[in-house]
Amino acid sequence: MKSKVLIIEDQSQYAYILEKYFERAEFEVRLAFDGNNGLKEFREWNPDVIILDIMLPGMNGYDVAKKVRQTSNVPIVMMSALSDDQDILKGYTLQIDDYVTKPFKTEILIAKVTNLLERRKSLQMENTEESITVGPITINSKSYELFVNGKIQSCTPREFKLLEYLMQNAGKNCTREQLLLVVWGDEKNVDARVIDTYIKRLRSLLGPDNATITTIFGIGYRFEKEPESKEN
Repeated sequence: MKSKVLIIEDQSQYAYILEKYFERAEFEVRLAFDGNNGLKEFREWNPDVIILDIMLPGMNGYDVAKKVRQTSNVPIVMMSALSDDQDILKGYTLQIDDYVTKPFKTEILIAKVTNLLERRKSLQMENTEESITVGPITINSKSYELFVNGKIQSCTPREFKLLEYLMQNAGKNCTREQLLLVVWGDEKNVDARVIDTYIKRLRSLLGPDNATITTIFGIGYRFEKEPESKEN
């Protein structure tokens, strides 16, 4: 089965070129020429990966990425002529997977996308539908059980939901706002800093020797794919 790539790019000539190259690489492709239609295609088509331009009419790429991340962890590669560090950082704070600056070689973009999909497939093969294991930590989403080095640990439903999301996105930076939305949903008057309290509790549950959850200054937190034990 071909992987599905959604290309959201307002410059139609450029979009058609990308479409041609991805089809040659055995991808199934759909195009959207503005942010609103791109979001609509995402929701209706459920692509395997999104190629997303920043400068879009209607809804810009940043806002599209933010909307996508409210419901999905689909890989996102952001592309733009903007090369300022702040523009790139803004993309990563929205939890995109990669960033390419125009102009770029289409072959490089396809290689990046292929690599992302292969890593995602590998991670899915490692984890069953019910359990996720990263380093010494295992959670079972069906029984709501947490295991640390094979020993069960008790946690609250919100602690479990927070940890589950972090582990599902191991190796990626997660903002406080994203984590707040995942755990508390649309609840109002919830301070984003409450996440810090829950992270402190999770770190205590996971143990002092498991350098598992890293603080990303000014952004949020990251669950490490390969936790390193602290030296004595």
